Amino acid sequence: MNQFEARVTEHLAALPAQLTRLLAQEFREHTITQMEHLLPEEIVSTLHDQALRLVDASATRRDLDVAATGNTPRAYRSVGRDTIHKDDGPITQFFKSDAIRSYLSEIAGEPLHKVPYAPEEYIINSQERSGDTHGWHWDDYTFALIWVVEAPDCMSGGRVEFVPDTEWDKERPRERLEQIVANQEIRSRYVRSGTCYLMRANTTLHRVAPLFGDTRRTVIVFTFASTADMTDSSISHETMEQIYAPELDKAAA
Repeated sequence: MNQFEARVTEHLAALPAQLTRLLAQEFREHTITQMEHLLPEEIVSTLHDQALRLVDASATRRDLDVAATGNTPRAYRSVGRDTIHKDDGPITQFFKSDAIRSYLSEIAGEPLHKVPYAPEEYIINSQERSGDTHGWHWDDYTFALIWVVEAPDCMSGGRVEFVPDTEWDKERPRERLEQIVANQEIRSRYVRSGTCYLMRANTTLHRVAPLFGDTRRTVIVFTFASTADMTDSSISHETMEQIYAPELDKAAA
């Protein structure tokens, strides 16, 4: 067991069982739950340091509308999985951690697996301009763990907006999106720096609202699969393929 895994295992074992039960209840009821305790402080610091360093050194600007999600916008800078993987730091260790995945599985009420599609394992997104947003969408795989490295103040946008228990219609994405947004309650949460949230992302319509003013929201997105996902041949990757086309083409060459 490496030092990262040993420290995380020790930290998670010391957490109260009642806290885990409360998080699991919230996840069942809302398909999202926030956590402020998942990692020890010294690992939080190294995770943030790596993410910010990679954004400054390697992030690529994304400004596009994604057809598969009804032409919803993506406007941010991003660092893809392969660049993070080559850096071989705490972000990769987080994704590989059996202890973290086991703890999240307790909260989710079912096992979390490493996704069988490498480009979706982990990425870094950084909204940094007024109007930057991660538009309405569903994810390909069931679970997303989003770690917030930098957060705007609560009046400057960047809130997580979501509609639980919804389905992605890939044949008519725009019509489905408009139907949900017009007729269902849109919930909203502010997530501060140093905390994270687990979401059932394939059946929760969600977005990150646009920023206002001179601020920044930087997150690490970790994707995990359910057991059913591992053999689901209907899962496709149109969104990732459009957003990250240059990197994916280069990796395939």
